[in-house]
Amino acid sequence: MNTWDIDLLLRINRDWAHPALDWLMPAVSAINAWVPLLIPLVLYLLWRGRKETRIMLLCIGLAVGIGDGVVSNTLKKTIGRVRPRDAITGVIVRDLGPGSPAIVRLFKAPVQSPSQPRGETRGKSFPSSHTVNMFAVAICVALFHRGWGGVAFCLATLIAYSRIYVGAHWPGDIPPSIGLGLLVGYAVVTVVRRVASRR
Repeated sequence: MNTWDIDLLLRINRDWAHPALDWLMPAVSAINAWVPLLIPLVLYLLWRGRKETRIMLLCIGLAVGIGDGVVSNTLKKTIGRVRPRDAITGVIVRDLGPGSPAIVRLFKAPVQSPSQPRGETRGKSFPSSHTVNMFAVAICVALFHRGWGGVAFCLATLIAYSRIYVGAHWPGDIPPSIGLGLLVGYAVVTVVRRVASRR
């Protein structure tokens, strides 16, 4: 990793920290904790949404499946970049408190601990799956509903930043992950629209 990558990481992770962010950043990073709230929203949109909205949801599902299961997973195994918390000392590892089901963790006090490098030479830092997935979702939403696209991009940016804040990713992981997410999302929407128009 480069010197600027380490310097910016430590600024975001330590110097620019705040008690409110110590809960917010792990909360937005814990996407699995939000699933019980997202499922009713998706079901409602499938039930009450227009055809374009249903196609958008199909695109989102395909984009996340391809972005996470194929692109991110393949690159993580191929590149093997070690996560900051496993690579250097001085990183504050932040997370939500334990709880089950996962949604309960949103109401738990956040926990933090100093990084404890274990001499690992390979890891899963690049790309950031959270960032790839959320920017794929954001571009899908924006291409179907421009107004909501702005909201989706703001949320995706917040989640991408949170991955640095909690010590899970290097700052240098984020821009390429954003590009991958946008590429996957745009490609999926383009293909699905062409198939739908032919039918």
